[in-house]
Amino acid sequence: MKKTLQYVLATTFALCSLSSFAGTKDGADCDGLECLICSAVTDPDQYQGRGMKLMSFITPGDDRWLFRSSVDLVNDFGIPPAMQPEFARLMKTFAAKGTHVAIAVQPTRGLMHHDKVRPDRAYGFDYIKASSNLRKLQQQLKAGGAIVPDMLQVVQNPPKNEYFFRRDSHWTPSGAQATARVLADEIMRQPFYKTLTNKAYRTEPGVTIPKNGILDMALARICNNTFGYQFVKNYRTVPDATDASGLFDEAPDPEVVLVGTSNSAAREDETRQYNFDGYLKEYLSVDILNFALPGAGQDGALLEYLLSGSYSPDQAPKLVLWELPANYTLDSPYLYRQLIPAINGGCSKAETLMSNTLERPSLKINDRIELLSNAGDSRQDLRNAKAFIDLKISDKSVKDFYLITYYDNGARDKVWMRRQAAVTGGQYYLELSPSADYKDANLLSVFLETTAPLDSATTLEAKVCR
Repeated sequence: MKKTLQYVLATTFALCSLSSFAGTKDGADCDGLECLICSAVTDPDQYQGRGMKLMSFITPGDDRWLFRSSVDLVNDFGIPPAMQPEFARLMKTFAAKGTHVAIAVQPTRGLMHHDKVRPDRAYGFDYIKASSNLRKLQQQLKAGGAIVPDMLQVVQNPPKNEYFFRRDSHWTPSGAQATARVLADEIMRQPFYKTLTNKAYRTEPGVTIPKNGILDMALARICNNTFGYQFVKNYRTVPDATDASGLFDEAPDPEVVLVGTSNSAAREDETRQYNFDGYLKEYLSVDILNFALPGAGQDGALLEYLLSGSYSPDQAPKLVLWELPANYTLDSPYLYRQLIPAINGGCSKAETLMSNTLERPSLKINDRIELLSNAGDSRQDLRNAKAFIDLKISDKSVKDFYLITYYDNGARDKVWMRRQAAVTGGQYYLELSPSADYKDANLLSVFLETTAPLDSATTLEAKVCR
């Protein structure tokens, strides 16, 4: 660790020396850190490459802060009206299994550190409007059936140490701790909290995090300059050795599951995790199964958990903790059409209406494979059936394809099934569309259309169940 820290310090010194040497802004003399920001940061073409789309537009703040106009400095949050009933349906499905869902909405960097946003570089950011819309999002989630702590109290009374890293999208351990405290307090007010199995934890100092944030790396790519590393103390939470209760008992499966983004993910590299699950364990005095995933989007970690061997609809968790950045709008109907069959256990807990298994020696781009056919003497009347497709693909690397459903009124429903690299493949669910376009129409067939080649053999097992 000592050698690593020495390397980081040496690298930082070299980069800072390079930045000082570059100390001009588009050829003109200037003073201070403003010299590191070149005019190219306002050029849309700079943000077209891999990993740069979510970086636009980099803009400087006070005290060595960097913000992204398209992510950090937005004013609008909330679930679209058409999707609010779907979110409520998701919460009701969890509730039917005895599962409570608590959602911690993570404020944007602009909201949490609005005092660092420069008015002349704010890209229209309005603290009052953004705060109001964050409150609206929280109210929507609560109205839909979720337990939702008020994160505006953290915005208005931020922790002593910085909530976010100055030049990175992630929260600091202080941000994780502040969020865990508010979330835990809200959960402990719920009647069901007393039914959770207790286990004592304590938090202790951990390693120091050397953070060269993604905004700083983007700045280096655009301007060949960098502000360097930020060093923040980390912490880790461990079982309390002074608590002998249940020391010799077999530990039950955790009753609480955490899903979320890279902010919540547990990683072996302690410099890349922020102890959110640890603080929650300590404050709630419960064991937590952490299924948070980096790079899995708004619902990828939840889907990963529901499709894993750790989830059973017959023994569902008592509590799901969902860390959700405010920028996520839960606006995709396909999110709900996939999650709800997963919560219910798929075809293993439903009536199978149609089934078919195919062996494919390989797959080519744009192959169209008929998975299911509702024709001939065995044709069924599936009009207005509240059913879903259950598809198993033996090669789990197949994560990008279309499912196309045809109906006898000439309509078709084509859904892009695309799963992030962090989320496991193999098992897919999709509810048949409830759209009026398919009302009173009978299902004819289900096709899979490939988007990438596969040289190895794979098995496709498809069912329609209800």
